[in-house]
Amino acid sequence: MAITHDEAVRFAEDVALYFEQDAGLPRISGRVIGWLLICDPAEQTAGQLAETLGASKASISTSTRQLMQAGLVEKVSLPGDRRTYYRINDEGWVNSVFERLAAVTNILKVLDKGNTLLAHDPPARRARLENVADLYRWMQSELPPLLARHREHRLHDGGTT
Repeated sequence: MAITHDEAVRFAEDVALYFEQDAGLPRISGRVIGWLLICDPAEQTAGQLAETLGASKASISTSTRQLMQAGLVEKVSLPGDRRTYYRINDEGWVNSVFERLAAVTNILKVLDKGNTLLAHDPPARRARLENVADLYRWMQSELPPLLARHREHRLHDGGTT
């Protein structure tokens, strides 16, 4: 049974709250993500997004631009239609995780400086810093193979997961 429009909009709001709280995105950007994840058709114009989400075209423009820069949403055109459409960029989500892994390298450089500063301090003082660095080193070694397996899975599964 197909979901109702109200259920779909409620879902978009739930996604918005998640991205606002956990990723620091503006709520409207989260609504755009939520709606584009489940809307039919998958491609939506700025006007459709504004009307459905109860937002101004200016806020939709700002949000879609931000989401495109993050690689999560892409701009598309449809044959015979001069309007611009937006849809979820499936590869962008995996790429976003890889970009966050690059940030792990950066924080490890900072943590290594901290380890150097505390090299002669008691182990108890160094422990907090070493525990955090250990977590990031683990992520740096474990996540790339996991993401590679995910990409391989998507290739063999026809791109659907």
